[in-house]
Amino acid sequence: MRVRYACDIVTSGAHEAPCFRMSLKRTDLAKNLNLKIQGQMQHAAIPSRFAQAAALPDRREQRRLDQAAGLVPFAVKLHKDLVALLTERAAARQVPLHALVDELLRAGLAQQPAEATAAPVAKKAPAKKAAAKKAAAKAAR
Repeated sequence: MRVRYACDIVTSGAHEAPCFRMSLKRTDLAKNLNLKIQGQMQHAAIPSRFAQAAALPDRREQRRLDQAAGLVPFAVKLHKDLVALLTERAAARQVPLHALVDELLRAGLAQQPAEATAAPVAKKAPAKKAAAKKAAAKAAR
């Protein structure tokens, strides 16, 4: 037996209510049509003209390509104005931002002498005031 409406189900009992077949409201019909169209769109194939951007590799593949090229992720915090200037220059030269930063860092490091690139070692300050006085007295001798 195929049940189409709730009133098609036979109930047992002495008092059965009359079966009224109610049609769907216009909003319910529109909602069902929308759900049907969305389901069809999800299962449909992507047209070739829109799939051109899908040729980019996913994150894992891009990470493998970067590692093969010798690139290492390196996060740096910079001021907004400097980042804006870098992105403007990269757009003007039509090169990726990482390539521009690489070029500028290499040029800047090449201009400095080798001794200036070594980081200075900071001396530890004594924890107590008395120890600081003793250290100052030794340094004065």
